[in-house]
This record gives sequence, structure tokens and C-alpha cells, in this order.
Amino acid sequence: MAEGMRTLALFLFLVPCAIRAQDAEAFTRAVESGKVQRVDRWVRRELHRQRKGYVVTTPSTSYIAHHATFDSLVAFLRRQPGVLDAASDRCLNKIMIWPGHTTFGLRVVLDGVEHERCYRVQEGIPGTVHLFGWRPHVRKDRQQLKFLGAAKCPGFVAEQHRHCTERGR
Repeated sequence: MAEGMRTLALFLFLVPCAIRAQDAEAFTRAVESGKVQRVDRWVRRELHRQRKGYVVTTPSTSYIAHHATFDSLVAFLRRQPGVLDAASDRCLNKIMIWPGHTTFGLRVVLDGVEHERCYRVQEGIPGTVHLFGWRPHVRKDRQQLKFLGAAKCPGFVAEQHRHCTERGR
């Protein structure tokens, strides 16, 4: 009895570690369905799965960075069948305020029609609640990604590639 419980507990602790990888089959099913909403749902789930970011330690402080998350997601999307291109706005100069915002785009062919979508992501969640103009700080700020939305944005991916070539990145 104890051996079976030990095996079950070990299995339950190791399964989430194996699920962390990006799921190519789920993305392929979303593209083959021909629906933009399924691709948007896959992106939202993938961002939620990788929402924690990476800790960067310097001699004076440590902070959480999300650049590696967006780079790995864009690289994964570029390798998938049906995807023409993907890019993020990492080459743009942004204001250094918290919470930060990032946008990445995806050009994909669904049912023979090319779609270009932009996904807006907030890098951090403040712990305030909005109550009729009063904003009390009721919980701890979280350093996680928050999916804000998806929209059509023709030309976004080409524009981001142009920005990166201008800056030599």
C-alpha cells in the first residue's frame, strides 16, 4: 500500500515537469482547424504556462526578465508548419515603467488565407483593486505575464524585422 502511494506521489510530482514544454501537436491542431480563435487560445495558454519568467542576478540586485520567454516562443512559432513568420517588439526602445508591455506578432496561413495577429502582454500584475476611483493596494505585486488581448495587425512582423535591422540586432 505504501509503495503504491509513493509511486503515485512521485508520478504526480513529475508529470508537471514533463508538461512544461511547448506542445507542437496542440498548435498544429489549432492551425489545422482553420480558426483564428483556436490559435489565439493556444497562444494565451502558452503564455500562461510560461508566465513566471527568469531570475537575472547582478552584483547589486536581482530581477525577473521575460525576454527569454518571448524569444523561445517566437523561435518555436517560426519552426511550426503553417507559420510564415513571427516577431516580437524587443528591438524597440520602451519606457522603463512597471508593469512593462510587450507585443509579438504571428503570420499564419489558415485555410489558404494569410492572417497576421498581434498579441499584447503585460509584464507584471499590480496588486491594486479599482473601487469607484479608489485604488487600495490589497495584495502583493506579481512578476508574471498577463495576456491582454489579440488583434489583427497587418504589417507588424515586417515592421519589427525592419526595426531590428536598423539597430543591427
